[in-house]
Amino acid sequence: MKKKQFAPNTQQLRSALKSHRLEHLHQNTKILCTMGPAIASQNKIIELVLAGANGFRLNMSHGSHDIHLENINIIRSAEKKLGIFLPIVADLQGPKIRVADLKDQVIELVTGDSYAIADRQQLKKSGAAAPKNFIPIEYPEITKDVKKGDILLFDDGLMKVTVTCVKAPYVHVMVMNGGILKSRKGINLPNVKVSQPSMSDKDKKDVKFAVEQGVDYVALSFVRKPEDILHIKKHIAKLGGKQWVIAKIEKPEAVSNIEDIVKVSDVIMVARGDLGVEIPAAEVPTVQKNIIAVCNRYAKPVITATQMLESMINNPRPTRAEASDVANAVLDGTDVVMLSAETSVGTYPVETVSYMRTICSEAESHCKQDDMRIRRRTMGLPRKEHNTDLIATAAATIAENQDVAGISTLSLSGETALLISNRRPNTPIIAMTEYAEIARRTGLFWGVTGVLIDKVGGTDFTVEHMKQFLKKEQFFKSGESVVITIGRPLVARSRTNMLTIEQIP
Repeated sequence: MKKKQFAPNTQQLRSALKSHRLEHLHQNTKILCTMGPAIASQNKIIELVLAGANGFRLNMSHGSHDIHLENINIIRSAEKKLGIFLPIVADLQGPKIRVADLKDQVIELVTGDSYAIADRQQLKKSGAAAPKNFIPIEYPEITKDVKKGDILLFDDGLMKVTVTCVKAPYVHVMVMNGGILKSRKGINLPNVKVSQPSMSDKDKKDVKFAVEQGVDYVALSFVRKPEDILHIKKHIAKLGGKQWVIAKIEKPEAVSNIEDIVKVSDVIMVARGDLGVEIPAAEVPTVQKNIIAVCNRYAKPVITATQMLESMINNPRPTRAEASDVANAVLDGTDVVMLSAETSVGTYPVETVSYMRTICSEAESHCKQDDMRIRRRTMGLPRKEHNTDLIATAAATIAENQDVAGISTLSLSGETALLISNRRPNTPIIAMTEYAEIARRTGLFWGVTGVLIDKVGGTDFTVEHMKQFLKKEQFFKSGESVVITIGRPLVARSRTNMLTIEQIP
């Protein structure tokens, strides 16, 4: 039986939103959903948000710009109807090495047999004929980068071959683990330093599209070193964009360089799919914990992704192991948990988000407050941001030790909200800003709700206006105390340097 579509009338929507807003104040770990045909409608986006979704990911590996534009418009229209801000992430394909189109779309790799691999274009240039057991790929540098004894993995590690000889334009291999190889499947080269640039030509076109459409984050795949992040940031700036960059950690080189990559990145994603192919699967949990810990020390949001509730692509309930996986990511200190095929093509996208929210909330209720985390200085901050960090520390400390209902910060860039978020106070954080793009950006910050505010003037006027706004929007009740942070003088757009405890009128 086909599931009934959710199509609320105005009164139902307002009632649902009021309930959602109050519940949302207690939702700390954010949920990022991947767009796809299963959720490509305004009503479905509304359902997902009411179930607990906080942002949406465009997988640039699949679909045309027309399809992505349609999805952006769907998200923005739902955002407008809901009266909230939803961040959008453009996730670049990156320099992914793939099998080219096969003659019959599939080829059987037989364990123990030998095969010849070559880049299709390089083979054509050489004039050589394709041998019988031939696997065409899309990777011109293959003969330069691999050597005898190297391992190549196909289709997320399901098939494994060993290089026996390199003789341009061919790389000769022997199959260690066979299987059915299909066209366009990915190839991983663990422990091989590939010479491909960090951004492909397709990535550059996708970045231009992302900037033009005003998405909020751009995720760079297969990051290997900090220079990869600096390069894409420079590229975005040249296009006139201000998007934050997410570094996807899925290569052993990135794991080795994790601290330097974290320092220059805006956000980190633990991309466990390719990472679990490039390094032994047994190492992924400890590597994940280490990456999250480094991000926490530098106050950088971290996303834990891939196979979190994968069984719910086809099943209405998660496995116990999946529930434990999501909970452990929360306990590790992740800011965001991400769903991929579960929402893009899954049968139960709304139920998946609902389960994930429940699991996150339960895990959060068992998190013990880390007093050391509240008080320690954030690593890697420029000197000019040290005072802001001290204000963030004070705000979180007061929220922990005084009877206050929440923290509200007036932020031009979202940095103060992020620093407060990193302290993990047990109260809601309301980030007020004059800019919609900043309100959206804070949507992936742990425990933060971004809202738009106008009428920023003198300090006293603005503080009073913030209090009235918090009451009007029902974030807090009359008589409740809140911590408010701002930067004085406001007319000079100063960094956060003032904290006050105020009572809601």
